[in-house]
Amino acid sequence: MLSKRLVATAVACSALIVGASGCGQDKAPAAATASAAASSTSAGAAGHLDTGKLTAAEIEKQARDAMASLSSVKVAGNLVTDGQKMTLDLATDTKGNCQGKVGIADMGEIEIIHTAGVSYMKPDAAFWKAIGGRGTNPQAGAMAAELFKGRYLTGAKDDPKLAGLAAMCDLVKAMTDDEETDPDAVKGAAATVNGVKTFTVVTTDDDGAKTTAYVATDGKPYLVKVTHDGKEPGEMVFSDFDKPITVQAPPADNVIDYSQFKAKLTA
Repeated sequence: MLSKRLVATAVACSALIVGASGCGQDKAPAAATASAAASSTSAGAAGHLDTGKLTAAEIEKQARDAMASLSSVKVAGNLVTDGQKMTLDLATDTKGNCQGKVGIADMGEIEIIHTAGVSYMKPDAAFWKAIGGRGTNPQAGAMAAELFKGRYLTGAKDDPKLAGLAAMCDLVKAMTDDEETDPDAVKGAAATVNGVKTFTVVTTDDDGAKTTAYVATDGKPYLVKVTHDGKEPGEMVFSDFDKPITVQAPPADNVIDYSQFKAKLTA
């Protein structure tokens, strides 16, 4: 199910950032993505979602197909993984552009820019100190925070924790990676999210945690919100559907290579 897949991917990537396990995201096969996009012509057509006649699986499929047809979208939310709270506010498009911020409780916030196949990350002072403090030099984090203040890191894809941050830009892709619907999904009820009329589809995990997808009922059946309860709750809200985003790489003189930062940590 698209909502469960999205939550699972977000949790896996965020766990990677805070030093737990690896990010378990998979790339969608080209054929699958093309198929979803093609079917969105009818499933995502503007109109009214007939929730009275459609099954939970059919509502879910229409939402997935509508999201697969998007050129751009914004996602904002919060989640908990391994007891640690995270926030995210990202805008991304199908051309590989992405920008926004990810925050981790007790660690700080990091700005992310991804364009032309390159990721740039600008940690705030708290984040510099947090990731720097994990090195052999306990003062390295504070030194890096001052030395690299306001500057962007690039070339950090080999560091699993920072690579996990960049992977957050792929959350929207995760919604269409799995074309299967959940046979145990059930229809919920009408709801309004930020002024948008929606209808919910709910699934329950083996541990009893519920994932609820809020699907727009007027216009295209976009996924407007996903919530997950249980021991590690989370919420993601989607907006700015197909709204063009402009992403520019930071000036070269404001960018440092990750190797420079890594050298400072071990100095």
